[in-house]
Amino acid sequence: MVVASSELLAPVFKPLIQELETKVRQVEENVSAGVPASRKDLELYIWKTGRVVRLLVKPEASPAREIFWSECKGILKQCLAIEHFNAGVFRPECVQKDILETHLLKMLEKLLDYTRRRLSGQIAPPDEVQTVESAAKRARLAKEEKEAEEKKKLEQDWAKQDQAWASWRGGQELQTRWDDVDSDPGEECPDKAKTGSCSYGRQCGFCYR
Repeated sequence: MVVASSELLAPVFKPLIQELETKVRQVEENVSAGVPASRKDLELYIWKTGRVVRLLVKPEASPAREIFWSECKGILKQCLAIEHFNAGVFRPECVQKDILETHLLKMLEKLLDYTRRRLSGQIAPPDEVQTVESAAKRARLAKEEKEAEEKKKLEQDWAKQDQAWASWRGGQELQTRWDDVDSDPGEECPDKAKTGSCSYGRQCGFCYR
């Protein structure tokens, strides 16, 4: 199993970060100027971006570099049609249709941020070349892990609430219902006191409490 660790790829990450920082500044200035580039210039710039990334990564040099190149392609495909991309030959069809400089800027910023986080170890390196299927699997596993963590947290919160409720109940004195105890237990039947016998029989609330 090959792991494309940050230590192995440090010689790739640092020059790539420098190159991407330069390109981000260039595109930001162009966008701020409000003068859109022609489609031809934009296509050429995007192709050159993919070309320089590949030249710096050198995926053929080692399995770790090949894995990282597959990670880069996952971001570059926002502007590049990877299936038509060739680092040695420029073709207009290697650039996605309806791409604007703002899309290019977002892609560059995302790749720059990703590379920085890979260098710092914030993003765990994959152990295989990233294909569409493996990327989807990785995203699914990350989603399942997040859902499991949320479920566990929710269960812990409910357990804490149950414990707090049980403690509160245990600290309360047992309340007696108003009709559980006679209001005047020593009071004699008025009818019996007057005549010596009760004329109400079992319906008398004093004789039959």
